[in-house]
Amino acid sequence: MLITRHSERMNRICLNVLIGIPASGKTTYCAQIEKAASDQFSVVHVCYDTYVPIDTQYDQFRDEAGSYKRHRQQLLSSVEAIILSILGSDRQTLERLLQDWIREFKQPLKLPNTLLNSKDYLFLIDDNMYYRSMRMEWLQVARRRSLGFFETFFNVPLELALRRNQSRERSVPEETIRRMWMRLEKPCGEMYGWEKKSISIEGTLDDLSEVLSMVSHSFEKPEKMIDAPSSSTPMEQSVIHQIDLLLRKAISERMATAKSSMSKSDLRAFAAVLQERKLDLLKRLRNGGEVIAEDRVQFVADALL
Repeated sequence: MLITRHSERMNRICLNVLIGIPASGKTTYCAQIEKAASDQFSVVHVCYDTYVPIDTQYDQFRDEAGSYKRHRQQLLSSVEAIILSILGSDRQTLERLLQDWIREFKQPLKLPNTLLNSKDYLFLIDDNMYYRSMRMEWLQVARRRSLGFFETFFNVPLELALRRNQSRERSVPEETIRRMWMRLEKPCGEMYGWEKKSISIEGTLDDLSEVLSMVSHSFEKPEKMIDAPSSSTPMEQSVIHQIDLLLRKAISERMATAKSSMSKSDLRAFAAVLQERKLDLLKRLRNGGEVIAEDRVQFVADALL
């Protein structure tokens, strides 16, 4: 699908936030997108592990309190500043920001040679993004700057990711992968409306048409700032009780599935994570912070847990 461009218009930018544990297919996806993008748009690949290598240097970040979060925040702020300079066609500021980037992250951010030539640019935000709050930070950037935004979720079984990881040249500690898998919050557009613009990839991606269509749509329909939603009416206690029972059932099913591939200590940790999600969801429903149609409760339970 071709994306129409006009020489008079400003640069358009879209953020594609990737979600998935290590060895779930994100690197392959980025290579496929970069290869397919040439005539339609240019790609800027922002790979967190290149600049904030938490997966392979966990001990180093752990030893410095707050280091991981500080580096992540700095990366996001730096990307946003670079995007602003691209939108404003400010080459002088862009060059200064790229030098600042090297000083901060020790590696250059690779940008296409056509930058600032009235093109469309897809920023691949390549990270595990296992917490929804991590993705929300990038959505807020898109809203502030009127950028396109969508998510790509790599939905692969833990066992497949572990096998793939063993064959990688730079493997990630198995414990790290298991920890992220347990804590990964899947996109759920039914519960969080802003996650409706999400593509799920299971296994490998053979056809890019859905992705390219989403890219085109996101360029045409950038995000906008929205007013904070007013609180909804809390759900009735009887409905909350029914949802609680469905969530308990969903947790039991998830635990039964995970039992064959996890140690007893990992199972206890996983159970605690699922229980925490259940309590958070019930709290939001009781307070009117979220509303779920009764006929969609089972779907939401399966998606969140």
